[in-house]
Amino acid sequence: MMETSTFTGLRQDAFPDAELLPLGGSTCQCYRVKLYGKLHFLKRLKSELQSDPRHVAALNKEFETGYRLEHPHLVRYISKSDDGILMDYVDGETLSEFTASDPDFFKNRKNADRFVRQLVDVVGYLHSHQVIHLDLKPDNILITRIGHDVKLIDLGYCYTDTYTDTIGRTDSFAAPEQLDGSNDIDARTDIYAIGRILQTLPCASFYHDIIDRCIRADKGQRYNSASDITHQLDRRHVSRRWLWLLLLVPLVISVALYISTPRIGLF
Repeated sequence: MMETSTFTGLRQDAFPDAELLPLGGSTCQCYRVKLYGKLHFLKRLKSELQSDPRHVAALNKEFETGYRLEHPHLVRYISKSDDGILMDYVDGETLSEFTASDPDFFKNRKNADRFVRQLVDVVGYLHSHQVIHLDLKPDNILITRIGHDVKLIDLGYCYTDTYTDTIGRTDSFAAPEQLDGSNDIDARTDIYAIGRILQTLPCASFYHDIIDRCIRADKGQRYNSASDITHQLDRRHVSRRWLWLLLLVPLVISVALYISTPRIGLF
Protein backbone atom coordinates (compact mmCIF):
# COMPACT_ATOMS: atom_id res chain seq x y z
CA MET A 1 0.00 0.00 0.00
CA MET A 2 1.24 3.50 -0.81
CA GLU A 3 2.50 5.36 2.22
CA THR A 4 1.31 8.95 2.47
CA SER A 5 2.04 11.81 4.81
CA THR A 6 0.50 12.33 8.25
CA PHE A 7 -1.97 14.75 6.63
CA THR A 8 -3.90 11.84 5.07
CA GLY A 9 -7.52 11.74 6.19
CA LEU A 10 -7.95 15.48 6.61
CA ARG A 11 -11.18 16.83 5.19
CA GLN A 12 -11.89 20.30 3.86
CA ASP A 13 -13.97 21.03 6.96
CA ALA A 14 -10.76 20.65 8.99
CA PHE A 15 -9.81 24.04 7.55
CA PRO A 16 -12.37 26.58 8.80
CA ASP A 17 -10.41 29.44 7.21
CA ALA A 18 -10.13 27.78 3.79
CA GLU A 19 -10.24 30.34 0.99
CA LEU A 20 -12.07 29.32 -2.16
CA LEU A 21 -9.99 30.08 -5.26
CA PRO A 22 -11.26 30.86 -8.78
CA LEU A 23 -9.70 27.65 -10.11
CA GLY A 24 -10.68 24.06 -10.60
CA GLY A 25 -12.80 24.00 -13.71
CA SER A 26 -15.98 21.97 -14.08
CA THR A 27 -15.20 19.07 -11.74
CA CYS A 28 -13.33 20.42 -8.72
CA GLN A 29 -13.21 23.29 -6.27
CA CYS A 30 -9.87 24.58 -5.07
CA TYR A 31 -8.94 26.19 -1.78
CA ARG A 32 -5.97 27.90 -0.21
CA VAL A 33 -5.47 26.52 3.30
CA LYS A 34 -2.89 26.99 6.03
CA LEU A 35 -1.54 24.03 7.97
CA TYR A 36 1.15 24.44 10.63
CA GLY A 37 1.86 27.91 9.31
CA LYS A 38 2.43 26.74 5.72
CA LEU A 39 0.11 27.44 2.80
CA HIS A 40 -1.29 24.47 0.91
CA PHE A 41 -3.56 23.96 -2.07
CA LEU A 42 -6.62 21.77 -1.46
CA LYS A 43 -8.48 20.31 -4.42
CA ARG A 44 -11.88 18.69 -3.88
CA LEU A 45 -14.50 17.23 -6.16
CA LYS A 46 -17.64 19.30 -6.38
CA SER A 47 -20.36 17.92 -4.12
CA GLU A 48 -22.47 16.59 -6.99
CA LEU A 49 -19.52 14.53 -8.27
CA GLN A 50 -18.28 13.08 -4.98
CA SER A 51 -20.33 9.92 -5.51
CA ASP A 52 -19.41 9.55 -9.20
CA PRO A 53 -16.98 6.59 -9.41
CA ARG A 54 -15.25 7.90 -12.53
CA HIS A 55 -14.43 11.27 -11.03
CA VAL A 56 -13.45 9.77 -7.69
CA ALA A 57 -11.12 7.41 -9.57
CA ALA A 58 -9.66 10.34 -11.50
CA LEU A 59 -8.90 12.20 -8.26
CA ASN A 60 -7.28 9.09 -6.77
CA LYS A 61 -5.30 8.61 -9.97
CA GLU A 62 -4.05 12.19 -9.86
CA PHE A 63 -2.78 11.81 -6.31
CA GLU A 64 -1.24 8.36 -6.66
CA THR A 65 0.50 9.38 -9.89
CA GLY A 66 1.69 12.76 -8.63
CA TYR A 67 2.77 11.55 -5.19
CA ARG A 68 5.56 9.39 -6.62
CA LEU A 69 6.93 12.18 -8.82
CA GLU A 70 9.39 14.90 -7.85
CA HIS A 71 10.40 17.66 -10.26
CA PRO A 72 11.09 21.38 -9.69
CA HIS A 73 8.49 22.34 -12.30
CA LEU A 74 5.74 19.98 -11.13
CA VAL A 75 3.50 20.86 -8.19
CA ARG A 76 4.26 18.60 -5.21
CA TYR A 77 1.51 16.29 -3.96
CA ILE A 78 1.33 15.94 -0.16
CA SER A 79 -1.61 13.75 0.83
CA LYS A 80 -5.16 12.75 0.06
CA SER A 81 -8.34 12.47 2.09
CA ASP A 82 -11.71 10.90 1.33
CA ASP A 83 -12.74 13.86 -0.78
CA GLY A 84 -9.64 15.83 -1.71
CA ILE A 85 -5.96 16.20 -2.47
CA LEU A 86 -3.52 18.38 -0.55
CA MET A 87 -0.65 19.91 -2.53
CA ASP A 88 2.02 22.55 -2.05
CA TYR A 89 0.62 25.99 -2.63
CA VAL A 90 2.11 27.87 -5.58
CA ASP A 91 2.12 31.65 -5.31
CA GLY A 92 1.59 32.65 -8.90
CA GLU A 93 -0.80 32.90 -11.82
CA THR A 94 -1.94 30.59 -14.56
CA LEU A 95 -0.13 31.10 -17.85
CA SER A 96 -3.27 32.73 -19.27
CA GLU A 97 -3.44 35.20 -16.37
CA PHE A 98 0.27 35.91 -16.46
CA THR A 99 0.27 36.62 -20.18
CA ALA A 100 -2.63 39.03 -19.71
CA SER A 101 -1.02 40.84 -16.78
CA ASP A 102 2.51 41.00 -18.24
CA PRO A 103 2.20 40.70 -22.04
CA ASP A 104 5.74 41.97 -22.66
CA PHE A 105 7.42 39.20 -20.66
CA PHE A 106 7.36 36.67 -23.49
CA LYS A 107 8.41 39.21 -26.09
CA ASN A 108 11.88 38.91 -24.56
CA ARG A 109 13.60 36.00 -26.32
CA LYS A 110 15.55 34.97 -23.22
CA ASN A 111 12.37 34.80 -21.10
CA ALA A 112 10.52 32.91 -23.81
CA ASP A 113 13.29 30.33 -24.29
CA ARG A 114 13.51 29.80 -20.53
CA PHE A 115 9.76 29.16 -20.32
CA VAL A 116 9.81 26.68 -23.22
CA ARG A 117 12.78 24.80 -21.77
CA GLN A 118 11.13 24.48 -18.36
CA LEU A 119 7.82 23.31 -19.84
CA VAL A 120 9.50 20.80 -22.14
CA ASP A 121 11.71 19.57 -19.29
CA VAL A 122 8.83 18.76 -16.94
CA VAL A 123 6.76 17.16 -19.72
CA GLY A 124 9.78 15.06 -20.68
CA TYR A 125 10.14 14.06 -17.03
CA LEU A 126 6.54 12.83 -16.97
CA HIS A 127 7.12 10.83 -20.14
CA SER A 128 10.26 9.25 -18.68
CA HIS A 129 8.03 7.95 -15.87
CA GLN A 130 5.42 6.57 -18.30
CA VAL A 131 2.97 9.39 -17.62
CA ILE A 132 1.23 11.27 -20.45
CA HIS A 133 -0.46 14.42 -19.18
CA LEU A 134 -3.18 14.66 -21.88
CA ASP A 135 -4.53 18.01 -20.67
CA LEU A 136 -1.66 20.43 -21.25
CA LYS A 137 -3.08 23.94 -21.59
CA PRO A 138 -2.33 27.45 -20.29
CA ASP A 139 -4.69 27.05 -17.31
CA ASN A 140 -2.75 23.98 -16.13
CA ILE A 141 0.56 25.84 -16.14
CA LEU A 142 1.32 28.17 -13.23
CA ILE A 143 3.97 30.89 -13.41
CA THR A 144 5.44 31.62 -9.99
CA ARG A 145 5.36 35.18 -8.70
CA ILE A 146 9.03 35.03 -7.72
CA GLY A 147 11.33 33.92 -10.51
CA HIS A 148 8.57 33.39 -13.09
CA ASP A 149 9.15 29.63 -13.09
CA VAL A 150 6.86 26.96 -14.53
CA LYS A 151 4.77 24.77 -12.22
CA LEU A 152 2.70 22.15 -14.04
CA ILE A 153 -0.52 21.06 -12.35
CA ASP A 154 -3.51 18.73 -12.75
CA LEU A 155 -2.75 15.10 -13.57
CA GLY A 156 -6.43 14.17 -13.37
CA TYR A 157 -6.71 13.22 -17.05
CA CYS A 158 -3.29 11.62 -17.37
CA TYR A 159 -2.52 8.20 -18.82
CA THR A 160 -0.13 5.83 -17.06
CA ASP A 161 0.76 2.16 -17.29
CA THR A 162 -1.65 1.41 -14.45
CA TYR A 163 -4.30 4.07 -15.11
CA THR A 164 -5.23 3.69 -18.75
CA ASP A 165 -8.69 5.27 -18.57
CA THR A 166 -8.97 9.00 -19.19
CA ILE A 167 -12.23 10.87 -18.74
CA GLY A 168 -11.63 14.23 -20.31
CA ARG A 169 -9.65 16.66 -22.42
CA THR A 170 -9.64 20.28 -23.54
CA ASP A 171 -10.62 20.20 -27.20
CA SER A 172 -8.75 23.36 -28.26
CA PHE A 173 -5.44 21.82 -27.14
CA ALA A 174 -6.21 18.15 -27.78
CA ALA A 175 -4.40 16.24 -30.52
CA PRO A 176 -6.35 14.68 -33.41
CA GLU A 177 -5.88 11.20 -31.93
CA GLN A 178 -7.76 12.39 -28.82
CA LEU A 179 -10.60 13.86 -30.85
CA ASP A 180 -11.15 11.14 -33.45
CA GLY A 181 -12.00 8.43 -30.95
CA SER A 182 -9.00 6.24 -31.78
CA ASN A 183 -7.29 7.13 -28.47
CA ASP A 184 -3.98 6.18 -30.09
CA ILE A 185 -2.01 8.27 -27.63
CA ASP A 186 1.64 8.49 -26.70
CA ALA A 187 4.22 11.16 -25.83
CA ARG A 188 3.60 12.89 -29.15
CA THR A 189 0.05 13.64 -28.01
CA ASP A 190 1.46 15.98 -25.34
CA ILE A 191 3.91 17.41 -27.86
CA TYR A 192 0.94 18.47 -30.00
CA ALA A 193 -0.46 20.38 -27.00
CA ILE A 194 2.89 22.10 -26.42
CA GLY A 195 2.67 23.48 -29.95
CA ARG A 196 -0.86 24.72 -29.35
CA ILE A 197 0.23 26.40 -26.11
CA LEU A 198 3.08 28.19 -27.87
CA GLN A 199 0.60 29.44 -30.46
CA THR A 200 -1.26 31.35 -27.72
CA LEU A 201 1.79 33.30 -26.55
CA PRO A 202 3.12 36.68 -27.72
CA CYS A 203 6.38 34.89 -28.61
CA ALA A 204 4.74 32.50 -31.11
CA SER A 205 6.68 34.05 -34.00
CA PHE A 206 9.94 32.96 -32.34
CA TYR A 207 8.93 29.32 -32.63
CA HIS A 208 7.00 29.02 -35.90
CA ASP A 209 9.13 26.07 -37.06
CA ILE A 210 8.83 24.26 -33.72
CA ILE A 211 5.08 24.92 -33.57
CA ASP A 212 4.62 23.66 -37.12
CA ARG A 213 6.24 20.34 -36.32
CA CYS A 214 4.50 19.93 -32.95
CA ILE A 215 0.97 20.33 -34.32
CA ARG A 216 1.12 18.16 -37.42
CA ALA A 217 -1.98 16.04 -37.77
CA ASP A 218 0.10 12.94 -38.51
CA LYS A 219 1.85 12.30 -35.23
CA GLY A 220 4.57 10.41 -37.08
CA GLN A 221 5.71 13.79 -38.39
CA ARG A 222 5.89 15.43 -34.95
CA TYR A 223 8.88 15.46 -32.63
CA ASN A 224 9.30 12.00 -31.15
CA SER A 225 10.13 13.25 -27.66
CA ALA A 226 10.17 16.38 -25.57
CA SER A 227 13.97 16.32 -25.60
CA ASP A 228 13.86 16.73 -29.40
CA ILE A 229 12.34 20.18 -28.85
CA THR A 230 15.17 21.06 -26.46
CA HIS A 231 17.72 19.92 -29.05
CA GLN A 232 16.00 22.11 -31.64
CA LEU A 233 16.31 25.10 -29.29
CA ASP A 234 19.99 24.29 -28.75
CA ARG A 235 20.63 24.10 -32.49
CA ARG A 236 18.90 27.42 -33.05
CA HIS A 237 20.98 29.01 -30.29
CA VAL A 238 24.20 27.75 -31.89
CA SER A 239 23.01 28.91 -35.32
CA ARG A 240 22.35 32.42 -33.98
CA ARG A 241 25.84 32.54 -32.47
CA TRP A 242 27.39 31.49 -35.78
CA LEU A 243 25.32 34.13 -37.58
CA TRP A 244 26.66 36.82 -35.31
CA LEU A 245 30.21 35.57 -35.89
CA LEU A 246 29.69 35.61 -39.65
CA LEU A 247 28.45 39.17 -39.42
CA LEU A 248 31.29 40.16 -37.13
CA VAL A 249 34.18 38.68 -39.13
CA PRO A 250 33.92 41.08 -42.12
CA LEU A 251 33.76 43.99 -39.71
CA VAL A 252 36.88 42.81 -37.87
CA ILE A 253 38.73 42.28 -41.15
CA SER A 254 37.73 45.74 -42.38
CA VAL A 255 38.95 47.36 -39.19
CA ALA A 256 42.21 45.40 -39.32
CA LEU A 257 42.83 46.40 -42.93
CA TYR A 258 42.06 50.02 -42.12
CA ILE A 259 44.52 50.02 -39.23
CA SER A 260 47.27 48.25 -41.17
CA THR A 261 46.98 50.33 -44.35
CA PRO A 262 49.71 53.03 -44.54
CA ARG A 263 48.30 56.50 -44.86
CA ILE A 264 49.96 59.29 -46.88
CA GLY A 265 49.76 62.66 -45.23
CA LEU A 266 48.23 65.53 -47.12
CA PHE A 267 50.17 68.82 -47.26
